[in-house]
Amino acid sequence: MELRHLRYFAVVAEELHFSRAAERLGISQPPLSQQIRALEDELQVRLLDRTSRTVELTEAGRLFLVEARATLDQADRARQTAARAHRGEIGELTVGIYPSALLAEPVAAAILGFRRRHPRVRLVLRERAVYAAVREMAGGSLDVAYLRYATRPEVPPGFALTEVMREPLMLVVHRDHRLAQRDDPVPLEELAQEPFIHFSPRSDSALHEHVAALCSTAGFEPRIEQEANQNGSILALIGTGIGLSILPRSLCRLSLPELRVLPIANPGAVSRIWMAHRRRSGGALLQTLVKLATAQRQERKDITT
Repeated sequence: MELRHLRYFAVVAEELHFSRAAERLGISQPPLSQQIRALEDELQVRLLDRTSRTVELTEAGRLFLVEARATLDQADRARQTAARAHRGEIGELTVGIYPSALLAEPVAAAILGFRRRHPRVRLVLRERAVYAAVREMAGGSLDVAYLRYATRPEVPPGFALTEVMREPLMLVVHRDHRLAQRDDPVPLEELAQEPFIHFSPRSDSALHEHVAALCSTAGFEPRIEQEANQNGSILALIGTGIGLSILPRSLCRLSLPELRVLPIANPGAVSRIWMAHRRRSGGALLQTLVKLATAQRQERKDITT
């Protein structure tokens, strides 16, 4: 039994006349009669009583018509749903964001723009640090992921990578620190003997490696006084005066009154934000988010300290 059989039968049941039904369907009468007979043969039930002048529904035909119409309506809804999903009007998109991603203006603007364009789409945001996000992309549970990484990160096969933003890394110190009142950028070399507060290597954040590599270019290894796994914890610990940290500028928007945020003199003190997304799946929804992210991208010339 095919949907066209149900459609043919429903039109015949409405017209109770084969010629008019055939005209509505855009086919000739003999093939229509053959299709109705084939349907009855398959069901082994007479659906229509025919005479040379009249066509009437049998009791089985009346009951079958109710179910046939329901099936046709459901099939039509299924077609409409598929079409709307293809156009990006409905659906679901799963996005991995590192913990402070929405503090970065291009990321927040892309997410907000997407929600405004597709209010009926379920946008699932999952907070994941870079390495956890890459694992979930490989496992198929993320369609998109925003990654903070110093260089171009490796992403699973089937994913494309777009650079969204570059921003300076900043020095964050307590207001009573010896460097707190400086107006000029601070050279990294001046931090060689300072106690650092930073992300634990177990946090899946790539900032730990980035800061270590940056300090290495200045000739020293950072002395980690205290490890933390959350952005807020790092800032709060700096507020106690037990150490300092190097953090992206957007994260410094959470800075506490007792903290001071200072520029760093070294040109390599730059953090990059990337957007990884599936290449061939995700349809219009994914393409909308990619376009929004690309439109918000800040080039190197936009980096200020």
